[in-house]
Formats: sequence, structure tokens, C-alpha cells
Amino acid sequence: MKKLIIILLAIIIIVIIAIVFLWINPLKSPPTGTCKDLITNPGDKKINIVYLTDNVDEKEIKNFTDFFLEKKPFSSNKEKFNFYYAGKANCTLIEDYVLCYSRATIRQSSICPNNYIIVLTNQTSEVRSSAYINLISININSPYEVFLHEFGHSFANLADEYTPSNIPRGSQNCNKQCPVYGNMQPCFLGCSKENYYRSTENSVMRTLDTDNFGELNNLLIQKNLDKYA
Repeated sequence: MKKLIIILLAIIIIVIIAIVFLWINPLKSPPTGTCKDLITNPGDKKINIVYLTDNVDEKEIKNFTDFFLEKKPFSSNKEKFNFYYAGKANCTLIEDYVLCYSRATIRQSSICPNNYIIVLTNQTSEVRSSAYINLISININSPYEVFLHEFGHSFANLADEYTPSNIPRGSQNCNKQCPVYGNMQPCFLGCSKENYYRSTENSVMRTLDTDNFGELNNLLIQKNLDKYA
């Protein structure tokens, strides 16, 4: 009898451990659907951008892509980009930001080649977009310029040029001294930190009232674009 009780207790403990494990590490559901080619260019060394949508009509993808490819320095590097659509995603709000980064979103994006993941989500206009690692969460009710701003963060490690904000490690567009970059002039005080300098009075890294990155930021972006064929 005692042996039977020990066996039953052991079984109960194993079941409890299994339930806890599955609760902490849920079974991974496989991605669904197939990758949809939107714009592809010949060659292997491309910047692969995959879109997902959260309560957004797929036609918005074309609107954002067309806007993106019309702006410098991307307009002269169109052949370096491929664009794909991988299906649906779910986003969450963190204070006044939207964040679409999750294991499920990463898994779903994997059905397409991807260097950068763009999730278009439909939020109220006061909700801000965000960039985390290589995933960009875009509120479609923000100006299109937000795409440029967030892509600048992910692609070229550009810091915010408004204040206050944090300067990412290795970022080169906010500097302690002026001139900012070689002989480039003028420069302006206030770039993420009050005592750092930026190279333009108003770039898209500072305000969404412009679609211009500015000379220094264009150079930093182009430096990364030159890695692709």
C-alpha cells in the first residue's frame, strides 16, 4: 500500500511539473499560410523586408512601401530591397507605445526571407510607433514619415534627435562636439541629450513634419546600403 501511494505521488508530481512547463513554455504553433512576394529584385544580397498586419487592410502595405521608396536615400537604392507579406500579427500597447514583437510574430515572419519585419497596426492616433531590434511596429494612423523614423533606428542605429531620449550604443548621429561629421556645418544643440549636437535643425529623426533625414543621416544610412548589391 505504501509503495502504491509513493507511485501515485510521483505520478502527480510529474503531471504538475508537465503542466507548469507547458504553461511557461507553450507549444509552438507553426506559421500559417505562404509567403507573398510584393517586390523582388534579382540577386542574393538584398535587404528583405517582410510585412505583417494587425487589423489593417493589405492595401496599406503598398502605400507605405511606395512612400518609403520615394525618399532619399532609398529612392536611389530601390534595387537593393525585396518586400514580402507574411500574414497576420497581434500587437499590444505598452503605455502610449504599440509593440508587435513576440515569438508568434517572429515565427510567422519566418515563412518569408526577412532582415527587417514591419508590422502595420491600426491604433488610435495618439499611440506611438516603435522599433525593437529588427522589428518595427507602425501605427497606420501616424504620418507616413514614422516609417522613415523607425527604419532609421533599426537599419542605421540612428538616435532620436529630439530630447530627452536614450542614445543607442554605437549611434553616430548625436555627438558631444560640433562639427558633427568632418567639416559638415551647421550643427544644433540638443540630440537625445541636451548637451549633444545634431547635424540638422529638423530631420525626420527629430520631427515627423519632414521626410528629410539630413546629410549626415543619409551618409550613415548609405554606408549600410552599400553593403548590399
